[in-house]
Amino acid sequence: MKNDIPTIYLDSVQGKDFGFKVAPNREILLSKNLDHDPFRPHRIRFYAILLILEGEGVHYIDFKKYPYQKGSIIFISKEQVHAFEKNMERDAFFLLFTEEFLERGSNNSNLMQQLSLYNYNLYPPVINLTEEQTNSFAALTEYMQFESDAPDDLLTEEILHSTLRVFLCIAERIRKENRKLSSRSKYHEEYVQFKKLLQTHILKSRKVQFYADALLISTKKLNRITQELLGQSAKQHINDFLIIEIKRLLMNTSLTITEIGYQSGFEETTNFVKYFKKLTDMRPSEFRELF
Repeated sequence: MKNDIPTIYLDSVQGKDFGFKVAPNREILLSKNLDHDPFRPHRIRFYAILLILEGEGVHYIDFKKYPYQKGSIIFISKEQVHAFEKNMERDAFFLLFTEEFLERGSNNSNLMQQLSLYNYNLYPPVINLTEEQTNSFAALTEYMQFESDAPDDLLTEEILHSTLRVFLCIAERIRKENRKLSSRSKYHEEYVQFKKLLQTHILKSRKVQFYADALLISTKKLNRITQELLGQSAKQHINDFLIIEIKRLLMNTSLTITEIGYQSGFEETTNFVKYFKKLTDMRPSEFRELF
């Protein structure tokens, strides 16, 4: 029987409880100190960035394959499930940080709420850089690794805050330029609140009216928000969100299909199986066998 899908927290590094770490590719792939298999799906409780300096391959996020190449940056959000491929030829850095770490040095600017980089429901998690841009991000990353590994002083954390924020802000600008995104949709803030509600209540309710009431707006407006930002109805988006959560639960082999269905709001297992198959073209048991 497979192991339960592990949940990974960001431990302190070299006595520094910053909530921040930079790890080169080989440290991840060859580490003997990990309490999980990095090549098997695992859920992270922090934010991550994978910067590819050389090589190509795929990275797995929420059970999908995302191709990368030299100059790719992959953004993995808190609570997502991901897995590495066994690619020793890749030259890459993995940056790990908590939202608390980033916001401690930002005068409550709520940068994470303003970035599209981790809005995985809206945009793909990968952006591709030019050679010049890749070199600039490599320099920023190497400097953060130097600061993280050096003896701590009163300025270390502030320097790491500032450098990481520069990294994220430049990446955000590049994404907007590449996708010709406007700096902010008029519905951005409402969607952020909608997403927070989905993250909290998705296993309790899949009704559009429930979320519209919680947002103090009409179902018509909620549909307008999702149509503008996602090109789909609110109901379709709720279904997509729920399916991801169900897939994550299916990785947890301590729960039966019936238990997962019940946790997902289905009183009858047959209705749960029909719902999952309608949206994924496979039964829950068939999806589970894939992993």
